[in-house]
Amino acid sequence: ARFDHLVAMGAGRVLAEGSPTELMQRTGSGSVGDAYVRLMQPEGTKDAPASAAAKPAWADAHMTTEIAIRARSLTRLFGDFTAVDSVSFEIAQGEIFGFLGSNGCGKTTTMKMLTGLLPATEGEAWIFDQPIEAQGMNARRRVGFMSQAFSLYGELSVRENLMLHARLFHLGAAVTAQRLADLVPRFGLTAHLDQRADDLPLGLRQRLSLAVAVIHSPDILILDEPTSGVDPQARDDFWQLLLELSRRDRVTIFVSTHFMDEAMRCDRMSLMHAGRVLVTDTPAGIILQSGSTSLEEAFISFISAALPPEEPSGPATLAPESDAVSDAAGFSLRRLFAYTEREAMQVWRDPVRLAFAFLGSALLLLIMSFGISQEVRDIPFAALDHDQSPESRAYLSAFEDTEWFAVHAPLTDALAMEARLKSGELALALEVPPGFGADLRQGSGAEVAANLDGADTGRAGTIESYVAGAHAVAAADMAKGVDVPTASPPVQLVPRFRYNPTMASLPAIGPSIPPLLLLLFPAILMAVSVAREKEIGTITNFYVTPSGRAEFLIGKQLVYIGITLLNFAILTTLVVLVLDVPMRGNPMLLLLATLVYAVAATGFGLLVSMMSSTQVTAVFASTVLSVMPTLQFSGMLTPVSSLEGPARVLGSLWPTTWYMAVSVGSYTKGLGFADLSGALMRLAAFVPLFTGLAIALLRKQER
Repeated sequence: ARFDHLVAMGAGRVLAEGSPTELMQRTGSGSVGDAYVRLMQPEGTKDAPASAAAKPAWADAHMTTEIAIRARSLTRLFGDFTAVDSVSFEIAQGEIFGFLGSNGCGKTTTMKMLTGLLPATEGEAWIFDQPIEAQGMNARRRVGFMSQAFSLYGELSVRENLMLHARLFHLGAAVTAQRLADLVPRFGLTAHLDQRADDLPLGLRQRLSLAVAVIHSPDILILDEPTSGVDPQARDDFWQLLLELSRRDRVTIFVSTHFMDEAMRCDRMSLMHAGRVLVTDTPAGIILQSGSTSLEEAFISFISAALPPEEPSGPATLAPESDAVSDAAGFSLRRLFAYTEREAMQVWRDPVRLAFAFLGSALLLLIMSFGISQEVRDIPFAALDHDQSPESRAYLSAFEDTEWFAVHAPLTDALAMEARLKSGELALALEVPPGFGADLRQGSGAEVAANLDGADTGRAGTIESYVAGAHAVAAADMAKGVDVPTASPPVQLVPRFRYNPTMASLPAIGPSIPPLLLLLFPAILMAVSVAREKEIGTITNFYVTPSGRAEFLIGKQLVYIGITLLNFAILTTLVVLVLDVPMRGNPMLLLLATLVYAVAATGFGLLVSMMSSTQVTAVFASTVLSVMPTLQFSGMLTPVSSLEGPARVLGSLWPTTWYMAVSVGSYTKGLGFADLSGALMRLAAFVPLFTGLAIALLRKQER
């Protein structure tokens, strides 16, 4: 009513326009809200809205005065902050009781304590003379709760939402059918039963939420600002339903609101401020007590009296004009760093993101390094020695004396061997045939059967090579004691491993894990950062300010580049000190490559965020798109040189491939800039590719 000019719209068209006084006079209404409701009604049916119509008096509708809700000195503390301070009131059965107060005054906290959703620090509350704590879950069966957020399942239809909540309250099939038959036409939902809740207009969603809250026929209905954001017509329809529930079904309604016209419809109400109830009376009684002419004036009067006196302040002065507007159309480092500063503060104040950023990568490095092992030790094996000769025992001792094999109880027969291999007790069973020793002494040669568990083909291949090695040692030892001339081969091939001579797993795995983690975590954090802005609506600040797309994205990106470099320092320390893998190359070269890789990884996260509208989607997409190509095509598990066809092409087009070459080369091979410059240049090509695509795809306005 304080606007100079109003335009009333409905169903996509302008209904009327003019000053508030003109609209009220044109419709014969006493308020702007009532005027809008009348304008929304078809021509010839301009009936007075419920707000202007006299509601049945609560005292006339109910002859009894049974107390439905009683609160005595309810107090709730959150640390040192007192959210609710000694609140006391009584609400009779069938009464519409209003809660009016400023934002953050404790209305929602009080309501949650009355529904049993939040325990009280001090004080007591009763529902129909039964303590809420004593009733436990039974108290919730007697209470229906509806919040301003509309706790509906958007993917479910209207019918499915109602049936789901009926099952949650253990309503039988017959009772559920009866309740749906009563509520659906009563709440105007008949034509929308098969529509998804997300597709409903706000007013219909509000009615569906109310139907869900009363599906189990509660005695008490607690509504936390249920009409927030709803147009006057929908609010008027909603209050007609509340009035019907109160007067016809004797449902006690406890409702919080910010609207004065809604508060006037309540039978009684409380004004609340800073956790305390200031006054409880009928709306007319509160107006009378304050000496005001309207409820709004009475509310302001009581709130002003409760506020502490303000200290006098000096005269207001205007800030000098800034020249910041002059660069609004061009690229601005000031705006870019403003986004950087804001993002850094958000991350610093979010312990979950901090832990994920630094502890997550360190933990995964240790788990993957010690969990992914190419070494096989203590292979369980047993022997079935049919010969029992000195030669057979000498042959088997070559297996028993190595660290590769763990000796188990000898086998007694072929059936026992089959059973123990099948159960997994053994991975290797050696069978020495009868006459093994005699055949060796005669120089006619002998055979031994090695039975392997091939369920895990990779492990079986490793065991096979160990068996061949132990067999070669045993054959060489036994040949020394046999007087049989042997010819030396003309050429002997002796393999030597230059970079990992002991064939240990950690020197191979340790340098390969950081490239995966330095892509995965920065990409997730970066993608979630942008998706979160979309999800909670703060990206609107980007839409309405002169910020450019590059300023917005690069400003946010700088924070996560810094986080990536700190992660690199943590991972490098763990690889060198914990995994005991020395860095043989130039650390500064690896740091330079990591800086380039950090820009590429965060740019990849920005690109993923352009395709993600929610944080869950951003996490899922970043994880899958980071991990799968890295494991399959970057050389982490399979050398890129051994890939063929499309796999080889994908490996060449993935940044981790080139950073992997720098990481492994710096740790194990001691390669320098001349050796790794090609990989570094190819890695740098991904920086403008990912970030540039993200900037191009970012919209400067909503779809």
